[in-house]
Amino acid sequence: MTLEERLNNLPQAADELAADVRADDKLFEKIRYEAAKAQQQPRRKPLLKALIPAGALVMAAVLAILIWPGAAGGKNPLNIQSVTAGNGEPQPLPSTRADLPAGSITVDTPAGAPSFRNIWAGSSDSSFPMVMVNGAYYRLLSSPKNLSDGQLANALGTVEQYISGMNGSGLCSNTVLQGETVWQVRGMGSSAVAARIDGSLRVFQRVTANGQGAAPGSLSEAIAQTGVKELSLSGVGRVRDSGKAQQLLNTLVSGASYQGSGCSKTSQVLHIVFNNGITLQMYVQDNSLSSGGTWYCPAFFEQFRLAI
Repeated sequence: MTLEERLNNLPQAADELAADVRADDKLFEKIRYEAAKAQQQPRRKPLLKALIPAGALVMAAVLAILIWPGAAGGKNPLNIQSVTAGNGEPQPLPSTRADLPAGSITVDTPAGAPSFRNIWAGSSDSSFPMVMVNGAYYRLLSSPKNLSDGQLANALGTVEQYISGMNGSGLCSNTVLQGETVWQVRGMGSSAVAARIDGSLRVFQRVTANGQGAAPGSLSEAIAQTGVKELSLSGVGRVRDSGKAQQLLNTLVSGASYQGSGCSKTSQVLHIVFNNGITLQMYVQDNSLSSGGTWYCPAFFEQFRLAI
């Protein structure tokens, strides 16, 4: 038979060879097994003899790929985690894209603990930017930069005097200009107010100042009216489940003991993200939280660590 005739008969020979090959899971596992075993066996045979079984293995692999059910739109191949080599021990195999159907694996890397981030706006002098409403102090937040008008509730009045420090009476501010309206923020109770600064509607959080203006019920009002979306404790973690976050704050509100109207600045903060997008901040130190006064609640921190 001439070379040309042999070449013409090559497709028929390939079909006859493939007819005896069953493209099932056993064939695929055998190919992976033979590949792993071949990598472990030392080269003791002459190069030419060693190439013969290697070539057969490559041919079988090519045939398996060509006629494998996954390539023809059939069921996806198995995810083989290991094969048994000649010593009988399972050998792990690196997972490749061909091993697994698309979307069958998701890599979930635990998010790192949030770093310290102060969301209260800074000040250019010794006084923080604030609004005072009949003895209640509210400190300017750095976010949001412009609150929507739709998130405003009742008007509390207009700024009567613009003061340079933090001492005043009635409705006054060292940041909001005289004549500007101060509003309640919808769903936040007495925990936050809003006013315009340079044309942008900014949010202020209820705090204590100089040992005055403690607000024991302001946080619970916001929790009850709006609900909590997420909690973030710097250096520890985040609780993104709203149900767990709500339970944690209920523990804080119902189980915390009041320590006083003082508020110490620390390097750890709790951020409370409400369902309306407003985020409030509390300083944290030794199982205590400070904002509108200081509150001690070890149970809150214990349950927080269990929830993340």
